[in-house]
Amino acid sequence: MVQGVDDLGRGTSTFFKVTNTSLVPLPLEITTSKRSVQFNNEETLLETEDLMVFPPQILIPPGKSQTIKVQYIGAPKQFAESYRLIVTQLPLKSESEKDAIQMLFRIGALVFVSPQSAKDDFTSVVKTNSDNTPELLISNTGTSIIELSKHSYSVEWNGQKKVWNWEQLESVLPMQYLVPNQQVKVNAESLLTQ
Repeated sequence: MVQGVDDLGRGTSTFFKVTNTSLVPLPLEITTSKRSVQFNNEETLLETEDLMVFPPQILIPPGKSQTIKVQYIGAPKQFAESYRLIVTQLPLKSESEKDAIQMLFRIGALVFVSPQSAKDDFTSVVKTNSDNTPELLISNTGTSIIELSKHSYSVEWNGQKKVWNWEQLESVLPMQYLVPNQQVKVNAESLLTQ
């Protein structure tokens, strides 16, 4: 689940819908974290008050749905940033299951917050690593979130121009989005033989 919002104006909120497909009530807690994303999607979650969630806790009856509102209330941004909405199932107290093991879930969704002036810009290049293995490096050099599936990637290699689209890269890339200043590097040997 991925949603994008603006940092200012009417577009600062979005909605997520959660449906209880089970036969028992579903208690949930909804929290948010700011994502610090590094090279190749290494993620660290940080506490934040930039996003407001309503309601923060819900009890969804069996077969019913609940809409969750997420609104950006932080400061204006110079570049897009990434947040994680975390939906955690809470234990349901039951007298008949005192000694039972409960399987609880935790699901994360992405929320991207972008300034209205955000611009797509990226570079792609193939270089050899210390083992002389060719690697494709894609870098988000803009101020917007780059959705990797919406672009093609052109490189020069041994005097030839190579161009790859998402269908060719999907199996080797470990993610679908790059935040500003993030890079992804993958082995390019199989790509160069296409």
